[in-house]
Amino acid sequence: MKYLMIVLLMLSHPAWADDAGQRLKLALKQMDNLTTDFKQTLLDEDKNIVQQSRGTLALQRPGKFAWHYTHPFEQRIIADGSELWIYDVELDQVTVKPMDQGLANAPIMILMKQADISEQFDVNEVGQRKFLYWVELVPHGSDLEYTHIYIGIDGDQVRAMELQDQFGQSTQIVFENLRLGVVHNPATFRFVPPPGVDVYGVGG
Repeated sequence: MKYLMIVLLMLSHPAWADDAGQRLKLALKQMDNLTTDFKQTLLDEDKNIVQQSRGTLALQRPGKFAWHYTHPFEQRIIADGSELWIYDVELDQVTVKPMDQGLANAPIMILMKQADISEQFDVNEVGQRKFLYWVELVPHGSDLEYTHIYIGIDGDQVRAMELQDQFGQSTQIVFENLRLGVVHNPATFRFVPPPGVDVYGVGG
């Protein structure tokens, strides 16, 4: 799949917004247990590519995921249900913090949500762009790092996200080889710091 185009036009008819909310709710409902590969692209305010990365994601709701960057640098981000572990392999360093602190306003929590997304976001329809149907999320509050979040849906599955911040930068994430209904090995969401690494922070 080609990298996502920046969405320029927004539609705001109330009936379309209702339809967008229902389609997004259905798509998020499918995501209790999944694995997927991902491509991530960071763009600056002029839409120039700053960095591209790849990796894998395993997700088990409620409360667990393993986000593994494999290229260009290896990093593991693991939520085990109570603690968030961030392991930078190159730096040989681990940071750990309670999940409610580390993830309260992170975009990954959108994929983790089982509650009504409209409680925290205005949901608007963008419409069909190339291969995906797009929904815009605008946070109700100002504590989120991103000002606009776009979710790309194919049928009833989330296939892409675009996150735009207040400085005009955007992060585009495309999901590939998505598998739903996966029975995960419990070890997928368990992290034990390797011997000799520096560990910073306090767990929950």
